[in-house]
Amino acid sequence: MTAFDLVIFDFDGTLADSARGITACMGAAFASFALPPPLLPDVRVRIGMTLEEAIRQLMRDRRDVDIAAVAHRYRELHLAVAAPETALFPGVDRTLALLGAAGIRMLVVSQKARKGLVHLLNRMEIDRYFDLVLGSDEVTAAKPHAALYEQHIAPRYPEVVRDRVLVVGDTDIDLRFAANIGARSCWVEYGYGHDASCRAQQPTYTIADITTLPRVCGVAAH
Repeated sequence: MTAFDLVIFDFDGTLADSARGITACMGAAFASFALPPPLLPDVRVRIGMTLEEAIRQLMRDRRDVDIAAVAHRYRELHLAVAAPETALFPGVDRTLALLGAAGIRMLVVSQKARKGLVHLLNRMEIDRYFDLVLGSDEVTAAKPHAALYEQHIAPRYPEVVRDRVLVVGDTDIDLRFAANIGARSCWVEYGYGHDASCRAQQPTYTIADITTLPRVCGVAAH
């Protein structure tokens, strides 16, 4: 018997290495408004936030910038600029295949808008593994709020008890989401999260490589 019935994955920094693509797309969006491009380290530490919040922080709360307009431009440019620079972390496909073969249902819950998220899942040929994909523009509450789970996930899986749910992510936002819904958490420390902030959340599991996730889930590698 597997340890979990449902595994909820984050995308950026968990399944895919997307920091350079996101930074390039931020730079292109900012340039559209004659704004200086943000640096990779500044963008990297904000991956996992909603797009609007990340832009607001990168703007240092400048009141003369239309955050919504910059976010809209970013989404317009995503397929052309960010997507080509985004790649799966090594071992992701094999890991998903093992979990799927063991009968574990898998979800992706991301701060990306659905169009860009689905495009990447399709291009990377991992879309077939996921029972449900939720982008930021189709939920009424973002991670880490429990309402996201209660309104968009729980009704589809009424038989799944919370301690049989595992949230896999790289930031403290993912780990707080797990705590808020009463699920177990797995921190992927190779991602973009702040080390001290993530450890402070006391994740149930910590892994340095996605290929060790099947073991966490009680699935033997073949």
